[in-house]
Amino acid sequence: MKDIVHDPDVRHSDASVRHSDASVRHSDVRHSDATLGRGLAAARRTDAITRIGFAAPVAAPAAVLAAFPAAPVVAWSSRERVIVGIGVARELRASGDGRWDELVAGARATELGPEIGEVRGAQRWLGGAAFAPGAADRAPWRGFGDAWFALPRWTYSHDGMRGELVLAIDARDATSGSRWRDELAAVQRALAEPFAPRPQLPTLAVVRDRTTAWHDGVCAITDAIARGECTKIVAARTVSVELSGPARPADLFSELDVRHPDCVRVLVRPPDGGTLVAATPERLVRLDGRAVTCDALAGSRRRDEAASDAEALLASGKDRREHAIVVDAIVSVLRELGADVDAADVPNVRALRHVLHLHTPISATLPRARHVLELAARLHPTPAVGGTPTRFASEWIAAHEPARGWYAAPIGWFDRDGNGELAVALRCGVLAGSRAQLWAGAGIVAGSDPERELAETELKLRPMLGALGSEQ
Repeated sequence: MKDIVHDPDVRHSDASVRHSDASVRHSDVRHSDATLGRGLAAARRTDAITRIGFAAPVAAPAAVLAAFPAAPVVAWSSRERVIVGIGVARELRASGDGRWDELVAGARATELGPEIGEVRGAQRWLGGAAFAPGAADRAPWRGFGDAWFALPRWTYSHDGMRGELVLAIDARDATSGSRWRDELAAVQRALAEPFAPRPQLPTLAVVRDRTTAWHDGVCAITDAIARGECTKIVAARTVSVELSGPARPADLFSELDVRHPDCVRVLVRPPDGGTLVAATPERLVRLDGRAVTCDALAGSRRRDEAASDAEALLASGKDRREHAIVVDAIVSVLRELGADVDAADVPNVRALRHVLHLHTPISATLPRARHVLELAARLHPTPAVGGTPTRFASEWIAAHEPARGWYAAPIGWFDRDGNGELAVALRCGVLAGSRAQLWAGAGIVAGSDPERELAETELKLRPMLGALGSEQ
C-alpha cells in the first residue's frame, strides 16, 4: 500500500485561493512554501516519486501552457476535465509492435511514494502513440517516436469546480528547492490572471497537395474495393501553412477551446519535438474500472442551417454503410474480450461547428479489469481512421501516403490503475517554428466520389485553419 501523508495544516478552500485580499494571498504563499518544504523533505528520503499537491483555481489550460513555452507538455481539455502536464518526472518510450505492452509494463514498474498536501486526483501519465510503428521517424514528427507518455513534473487539473496543482519529484531532484519555488510561483501567477489569447501572426501561404493525386488515390481504392480486396480505406491528405512568425501554441489551444467546445482539445510537445495540436470529435476508448465507452464516428456531411441536412445524412446509404463498418469492428473487439456490449441499432447525428457526423456511442462492461492501453492495442486503428480489412488498409496507407506520424492515432492519459481516456488525433496539425502541417482524411467505400471526398477533407481542415487565422 502506498504511503499517503495527509497535511491538514495546508488544507484550504477554493474560495481562499480565489480571494483577492492581499493577506489571504500572502497566507496562501506561506502555506505553499510550507507544503513544498515538507514535500521536498519527504522526497529526499525515498527514490520513489513523491507528489506534492497545492489547491489551485479553475483556470484556462492555455494560461499554464503560456507560462512554459519551451518545456515538454501534454494538455487535455474537454467538458469533463482539464489536465495540463508540464515537464517530465518520468517518461515511457516504446517502439515496434510490442509498444503497448512496453508502456503498460513501464508504468507498472514506476514506484509512486508519499503524497503531501492537497493531492486529490490520481497520478496520470499523459501522451500518445503513432498511427503505426515507424510512422513518426520523419519531419515534422521527429521526437514523437512510436509511443511516448510522460509522468509530468507539474500537473494542473480541474473538473470545472475545483483545481489542483501537483509536483512529482524524487530524491535526485529534491535538493533544488529554489528551482521548484520559482516554478511553483510561475504557475500560480499564470493561474491567478485571466488568460487573454493573442491572434496568430498573419498567414503567408497555404499549400495544398495536388488534387490530381487525391483523385487518383481515391479511384485506386474504389478499384481495389471493386476487386474485393477491401471494403474501406481512409485516405488522408496534408496542407502546409506558413506564418509570418513563430506559431503560438498556447494561443492556438485557447482558440480551439473557444471554437470547438464539443471536441477534445489536445496538445502534445515531447522533448526535442514539434507541437501537435488537435480538436478531435472522436473518442477511441474510455475505461473506468470495468466500464468501457467508445465512439463510432463515420459518415459526414457539411453542416448548414437546414434541418434536412441531418435527415439526408441519416438517409445516405453510402454513409450508413461506412458507419456500420466502424460499429461492427468496435463491437466485435469488445465481444472478443468477453464484454457485455450495448450499441444502438440506428446512429444519431452529431453536429459540430463545420460538419455533421453519424455517431453511435458504444458502452460495454468487461468481465475483468484491464488496462486502457490493452484496449487501445485491440481497437486501434478502427475502420474510422484505417479501413477494413485492417492489415490491407494499413499497408495501403503506408505505401501511398506521407508518414502519418501521430495523425489519427491514440492520444490521452491513463492512471496507475489502468483507467484512462484516449482520443483519436483528428482535426490536427504539427507546429514547428513558423510552419504548421495539417492533416485531414475521408473514408473511401464503394460509391465514393473523389470530388465529394475532397470537399469533406476541406471541411475537416477548417478547425485548424480557422484557429490559425487563415480561414473561418
